[in-house]
Amino acid sequence: MNEKEKKLLDEILLVMKNHPDFDPPFFRADGDLVIPLNSTLKKNREAHKRFANAFSQMMKGDASKRRKNKAWV
Repeated sequence: MNEKEKKLLDEILLVMKNHPDFDPPFFRADGDLVIPLNSTLKKNREAHKRFANAFSQMMKGDASKRRKNKAWV
């Protein structure tokens, strides 16, 4: 890690003290800076997303079972 990267990382760590929802940042081998979301929060988001998708699919399935009125309105 060169001096510029170290300085950037130090400044980001100062800002991140106010944001506990993220894990410590790191540099990838290709030079990209990664600031990962806390793994617990990721799991919670994924669980909520799966629940919402399952509920949506259930509602779509029920919609097709409704009887359609063929009378003129």
